[in-house]
Amino acid sequence: MRIPLFLLPLLLAGSLAAQDIPSVKEQAKRYVDTLAGPAFHGRGYVLGGDSLAAEWIAGQFDRIGLEKLNGKRFQAFTFPVNSFPDSVSVRVDGNLLEPGVDYLVDPSSGPSEGTYELVHLTLRDLATPERKAMTMGVVMGHAAVLRFTPSTNSDTLALYAALEHELSRYVPVIRQGGKKLTWSVSGTQARNAIIEVREGVLSDSARTAIIRVNNHFIPRHNARNVWGVAKAKGGSKDWLMVTAHYDHLGMMGQALFPGANDNASGVSMLLCLAEWFQKHPPKVNILLVAFAGEEAGLKGSEWFVVDRPIDMTRIRMLINLDLNGTGEEGITVVNATAQQAVYDKLVAINEQTKDLPQVKARGPACNSDHCPFAQKGIPAIFIYTMGGVSYYHDVMDRPETLPLTKFDGLHRTLVTLLSTLK
Repeated sequence: MRIPLFLLPLLLAGSLAAQDIPSVKEQAKRYVDTLAGPAFHGRGYVLGGDSLAAEWIAGQFDRIGLEKLNGKRFQAFTFPVNSFPDSVSVRVDGNLLEPGVDYLVDPSSGPSEGTYELVHLTLRDLATPERKAMTMGVVMGHAAVLRFTPSTNSDTLALYAALEHELSRYVPVIRQGGKKLTWSVSGTQARNAIIEVREGVLSDSARTAIIRVNNHFIPRHNARNVWGVAKAKGGSKDWLMVTAHYDHLGMMGQALFPGANDNASGVSMLLCLAEWFQKHPPKVNILLVAFAGEEAGLKGSEWFVVDRPIDMTRIRMLINLDLNGTGEEGITVVNATAQQAVYDKLVAINEQTKDLPQVKARGPACNSDHCPFAQKGIPAIFIYTMGGVSYYHDVMDRPETLPLTKFDGLHRTLVTLLSTLK
């Protein structure tokens, strides 16, 4: 089999990576165990979880020997966020529900505390101004249970959200969710509690609920991106960027969202790559950035492109790493159709090494921290793994459930790719 000449240095770098760091998966597991462990409180907005993680990552960059950027390790910024530092409780007809398993407090929820009779509503009860006025008279002083027909239509979902928001101005709201509960982060707060219950938990004959939810809204949460530089040999003025967000959802009262795959796995890959390139200086400067605020709406990456701490015209490629903890079905490359050359390189590398089951192309999507860069015309891709466990934005995304199946193979592939980009 003939190996294309441009791949020879790539394969050599991958081979050296395999020899020099034989236990990269084991190292990654230690990183994931720490980042997704209880000491960091889900890397969110309760008990300073995200700040603790930022300090730890900065310490790892120091230990590895990465240089600071412009004399700094951090890039500070602020954004609004709603949080839930106090324990939450929901009891329906005497049955205590389990937070994070049976129900979620909506990330934009306000406070409610008391015993409420339940009023079950359908869309028909709110369909006209006359019916809505009558319904509002009925629900005042109670809690509204929304039994809307499940939909994937964006207009219908927008209508549901608007009605829910309107009702939450006056009473606590409980909405029926699906079999899978998925939490997130909000930068706004409602007037009353909004609760989502898992399918099958709340019967249509449920009569009363005892609710205790208290939120803490933070108008200017202090966050920090963390950065380190692996300097190029030969004095290059150009940059490659490797990025991964370290923040997650944190805690919803007593319920912990560890965020092992999302995105302790990506930060672990970032750190493993930092270790490699600090020992093997690249041809182009590599800026490694652990972003804050991704779950709150790409806040850290958006701040970076506005603040412009480096000459953005010198960025040759950005590779964003998120959800790197599985890989049984290979990887997906987001923005591959816009960055065909780098995608073709990844495919060619994998055809030679067979490290990954497949390298799948996907078009542009604003679903992680590559997006603000791509929107500015900076070449950027986002790589995530496929297959294996599917825990996402839930309490089950824990270190002990994360297999890191193809972590070694993805690491070798990225070392090989980064060693030849210039």
